[in-house]
Amino acid sequence: MKSQPYHTVRNSKIHGRGVFAKRPIRKGIRIIEYTGPIVTTKEADKIGVQNENGHSHTMLFEIDKDRVINGNEGGDARFLNHGCDPNCETVQDGDRIFIEALRSIKQGEELCYDYHLQVPGKITDKERKEYACFCGSPICRGTQIAPELLAKQAKKDEKKSKLKAEKKAKAEAKAKAKAKVKAEKKAKGKKKKADSKSSKTDKKKDKKKVSGSLMVNVNDLSKKDKKKKKNKKKK
Repeated sequence: MKSQPYHTVRNSKIHGRGVFAKRPIRKGIRIIEYTGPIVTTKEADKIGVQNENGHSHTMLFEIDKDRVINGNEGGDARFLNHGCDPNCETVQDGDRIFIEALRSIKQGEELCYDYHLQVPGKITDKERKEYACFCGSPICRGTQIAPELLAKQAKKDEKKSKLKAEKKAKAEAKAKAKAKVKAEKKAKGKKKKADSKSSKTDKKKDKKKVSGSLMVNVNDLSKKDKKKKKNKKKK
């Protein structure tokens, strides 16, 4: 006698359709198998992801670096949504992938597991939004992308930001030093100009003094000569 299935598929509050517990499920129970034809990663790249209103989701499950299960042609497991605080996890047994209960699950509870999506290249805000998570958990990280990739990208961004800040600080210091040298040069030029002007003024004053003293001497001589002339007349 075939046992009653643990799951049922219906509309989900998280996204599209979801998989729900049809009856209570104990921790460790293998609920459902992720099925579909096994294809190469190159073939999987051609299949790509599905896009709905700017939101991308994939039904491709990686077995190893060369092979992928194409869930688009598989069973109900493809409808399990991502959750940042999941009640299920994936377990690999050879080339087979099973969805297993992480804890006791109540009847009617939506089943979810952490996708740990592997996204190539730089993880930008665009990618985060494209693979956004709507699980509603208090610990939701906001995206289905693997946390280790996010941590790695955050480290890179921090390093880049630090280098940028250092470069900016160096540029500002260089500009400040250049402005200081320019200001000192300008001040030196003004001082030199002021000293030159002061020197010219002093020379003019000295010239006037010399001219004045000669005039006095000439006048004195002329007075003496006049006195001599007067003295001669008296004789």
